[in-house]
Amino acid sequence: MERQKSILGRKKGRGPAAAHGDFIALGKQSKPSESDVKRPGSPQAIRKKDSSGTVLSSASAAKKPRLGGSLFGSLGKPHGEGASASFSGAGLHLYDDIAITVDPAEFLHTLLNAEDDQNDEKIEALLCGAAKSLRSTRSKPDSVLYLSLMHLTKSKANLFSSDVVIEAFCSLLKRDIALSFKAKGNPLVSVLSCNLLMNAFAEEENWPDNFVKVFVEDSLGERVWVDRDDCRAFVDNIITAFGTKRSPKHLLMATAEAVRVETPGSSSPVPMMTDEDDNSKMSDGGDGDKSNSGSSPPFPRYPFQQNVIESYILDTTRDILNRRQSMDSSSRNLIRLMTSTCGYSEIRNMAAQRIDMWLQNPKLTRVSQDLLLAVCTNCDKHDQSDLEVIAHLTKMRMKTKPLINHFLNCMRELLSQHPENLRMILNHTVYNELSTSRNPNNMPLLTVVFSHSPDQAAKILAEIFQDLLVNKDDYLKALRILLREIVRCTRLDMNFSTFCLGLMQERTEAKFTEMEPSLKERYVMSLADLISMDILLSIAPSIREAAAGFMQGDPKNLELIHIFKRQVGVIQRDSVWWLHVVAPKMVELKPEAYLHCLKKVLFLEAAEHYYSKDNWPPESERGLMLKLASESPVMEDTLMRLLVIGLLPDLPLSAPDAVELVDQLVCRAATLSHDLGMVDVLQLEQLGFIETLLKLCVYKHPDSIQLPVGYTPPNLAITGLMWKAWLILLVITAYNPSVFGETAWQKFPGLQSLMEMVMTNVTMSPQSSWVPMLQVGGLGKVRVNCFTKAIATWHGRESNPRPPDLESDALTTPPRCP
Repeated sequence: MERQKSILGRKKGRGPAAAHGDFIALGKQSKPSESDVKRPGSPQAIRKKDSSGTVLSSASAAKKPRLGGSLFGSLGKPHGEGASASFSGAGLHLYDDIAITVDPAEFLHTLLNAEDDQNDEKIEALLCGAAKSLRSTRSKPDSVLYLSLMHLTKSKANLFSSDVVIEAFCSLLKRDIALSFKAKGNPLVSVLSCNLLMNAFAEEENWPDNFVKVFVEDSLGERVWVDRDDCRAFVDNIITAFGTKRSPKHLLMATAEAVRVETPGSSSPVPMMTDEDDNSKMSDGGDGDKSNSGSSPPFPRYPFQQNVIESYILDTTRDILNRRQSMDSSSRNLIRLMTSTCGYSEIRNMAAQRIDMWLQNPKLTRVSQDLLLAVCTNCDKHDQSDLEVIAHLTKMRMKTKPLINHFLNCMRELLSQHPENLRMILNHTVYNELSTSRNPNNMPLLTVVFSHSPDQAAKILAEIFQDLLVNKDDYLKALRILLREIVRCTRLDMNFSTFCLGLMQERTEAKFTEMEPSLKERYVMSLADLISMDILLSIAPSIREAAAGFMQGDPKNLELIHIFKRQVGVIQRDSVWWLHVVAPKMVELKPEAYLHCLKKVLFLEAAEHYYSKDNWPPESERGLMLKLASESPVMEDTLMRLLVIGLLPDLPLSAPDAVELVDQLVCRAATLSHDLGMVDVLQLEQLGFIETLLKLCVYKHPDSIQLPVGYTPPNLAITGLMWKAWLILLVITAYNPSVFGETAWQKFPGLQSLMEMVMTNVTMSPQSSWVPMLQVGGLGKVRVNCFTKAIATWHGRESNPRPPDLESDALTTPPRCP
């Protein structure tokens, strides 16, 4: 299978290749002419690309490339017999040896004539001669020759596709050794060469490795052309070899602006460092798009050489980093090269380990900021290397405000690259905050995380808290302090109901299921404490101010209080679900502990249970906050679940406790409609609520009592619970008359009597609805006495007092009409 598109596929047919044994001319004539020019004999692989091109046949057969050499061989090209000449002394100057130099005014005409004659060798010689002329006149190239080459690359781009021509024009991208060390020289020739090669290979899908080599050399050297906007298209296509995603332009421009504002004035009008930084900025932002607005977007140009190019880049970078040289311009250029090659995970890892040190160096701050942004932009694999990178980044300690702001912008970009990056950042940050050496950037970083993904961050934070609570050491107090600090920094972005629901999720990992029973009980109790604390933390200062104003007669911001109380109702609904479904699967709580958890999340416990751990809320705000949290609407699902929990024999909540909880919640919610004007505090739609509530009032004789054979006991109810149930149903019917009114009036005489009392405001004189209730009451006494006598007779207790649970005044008949 052909692995590479032939670079010469677009060219016209050429003459026969020179024989393998032709002589190689060691020199050239002083006045070459068209008729007697002899090309030095060489294998066909030297003059033009064969089908293998620059593709690596075997990575192990490629020699390790050496940076800084003057030879432009293929990074991955096998060094066999056919390729050996290109690495020999003769091949080193092949394009100079075959070059034909003509007058610039005659260059275009001569080359077109050679094309008409299909003399490919002469075309290559003329182009090499043009490259030689440009190299010798680099400081002031001939404009006619310059324009002629531009015309050719636009109209006849295929002429520049042969190996020798590529070598010749790549040599123009190298630094001229004749220049002094500090002088950059005229970049015009390099710019021309970039655009010539870009046009020649615009349609090629597989580019020569030479381009990567000259890019690396110029990146580490004087950066004559890699930062220029007019070479952007060529550079962008080369960078596709590294798989690097470009950083967002608005962040790059913001970084450059911040550095410009931060940098103090200098006596020198144009400092050297400012020039280089401006070049980098010009390459990355704003005006740079204008020069390439008409060019096609870059796409991968090195599909088959990835392994070889990566090895070359990594070896080069490691070699320079291991030299431990002083922080000078070469270090700055290395950082810029690493910025361009951040597509490699190993490069990102190297950068993350050193970038904190580089950022503290004033000479390297600007380029290090770009590197940090590039690392975060390309950290999208979520492999082991990226996990190490994130761990290093979260440990960075920025000292100045501009650096902190840039760091936070970079971390925000990192969060967008992969869904799991958020989890890793949160995990490292929370554990660092709980350590003895806290990073001062932890809270600003958490603020960025919650502003980026509030719901997802709340869920993951809850999972981290769960992981910490299963440890043998009790982390509850530390987590309470940490949660308060997180809410203080992220109040506007913290989703409290999502966080609480995350705390309630079932965990099936071994460390959760294999805990000791005592630790499981502590775990559930700690979660209940955090849920109640989260409700208190959700009381924002604006809500406290609105509540204080309302208590003084100013109902200006009453809607804020309504929103808060509805949120409390949602959290309490989820909490009851958790204690009904999730908690019993994990641990079998004692009745006292189970009831305590229910009361705590429903804010029915005594006040000291909410601040005893760390004396929070403070005493000055404690009363108002507890009042706001406890007086909340109740949802239908909350009430129904409490009733179901009371009915289930395997859950440690008795029927009287369940009815008592429902009674307190209903009465508490009913007051909100009058005090705060809330209309949705007690909305129910299921008629089954009545039956479920009354089932909790049914008397169940103890298992120790044996009934006579063939005796069927009457349906009895506990009087105290029954009256409490009537009052609960009365309030619920008053708030939901369209749902419960007709049923309550027609089927439950006791409830009908209470409704009539409320509507007529008459409680002393007998009402017409009392007659059936009195009849039922008289019949009930007869049934209760018969039942208690039957039980006493069966057990031989005629002379003994009856047990307390069989006292007739504690029992009544079912609430329906007879």
